[in-house]
Amino acid sequence: MTSQRRLISRLVKRNIKPSNVPTISIENVAEEIIGTDYNKIESFHHYFNNDNNIHRQHDHHFLKKHLFQCEISCPIQDELIKGKDCKIIDLGCGPSTFLLDLSAQHPNSRFFGVDIETTFPSEIKPKNLEFKLVDIIQGLPFPDNAFDLVHIESTLFTIPSVHVNFIISEMIRICKPNGYIEFCESIYNQKSRGIGEKFGKLLHGFELVSNLYETDMHIALNLPKMLSMIPNIKNINLEDQTIIVGKNGGKVGVIMHDILTWFKNSSEFFVNDICKQLNLTKEQYDQLIVDAFNELNVTFSEMIFRRIYVQKSGC
Repeated sequence: MTSQRRLISRLVKRNIKPSNVPTISIENVAEEIIGTDYNKIESFHHYFNNDNNIHRQHDHHFLKKHLFQCEISCPIQDELIKGKDCKIIDLGCGPSTFLLDLSAQHPNSRFFGVDIETTFPSEIKPKNLEFKLVDIIQGLPFPDNAFDLVHIESTLFTIPSVHVNFIISEMIRICKPNGYIEFCESIYNQKSRGIGEKFGKLLHGFELVSNLYETDMHIALNLPKMLSMIPNIKNINLEDQTIIVGKNGGKVGVIMHDILTWFKNSSEFFVNDICKQLNLTKEQYDQLIVDAFNELNVTFSEMIFRRIYVQKSGC
């Protein structure tokens, strides 16, 4: 990969504190969203970063929790509910809404989060939750057979495809025999049902930029086949939840519409790249954004969240 295509991360420490400012969220799911001071990060992983990115990541977690009616789909959820001592790691944890939610509910278990960026809380957190600054492309600094669950969510689509098999092999390595590995990614592109012309064009541009960085926007579609070819895993399970993005999807659709507003205020790098890929001027891109998001509220644009969980074979 050339230096121009190499993913660049500027590690920025953030001050995270509670906020009493009302926010759009799912009724009875999340009463408070954590507010944060933000800085732009120049990498594909945070290509779509703006001042509300952390807020959107919190909403993203509670949206999926609401859709699946649980934080985790694999059977380890039952062990947690019984109060057993489980060891769980989340790769690419970001602001760590997933881990903060789980660790507070299950004090008898231990939780670990890793990310290449310091968006996770460094001080105010449950005692059973730890974080490490890790570039997962370089491997995971944990021993073999260490975790009951290895979890990764909305991360693999930002990883250059050449590294994905290695990351999955590392996930399997640190998972205990008969433990679980769980993935969650979204399926949303210009061929999705109900996509209008304008938003379809925007998604096509994102796919072209994804190809530029050699990442796989369609990883959720390709994962089941990839996993079926790995000899030391078993019991591949897949769960899909579909929503309508925009006003026609009700409260959930409006929240997802809000989450997708990273297109509106994304980094200069993203705007420049997508304009080149779509042969647009900055003014034309701005108009496309306006038209595309207006279109979302009159169409029935379907987005699928896909959870896939597998079990590591016993040794």
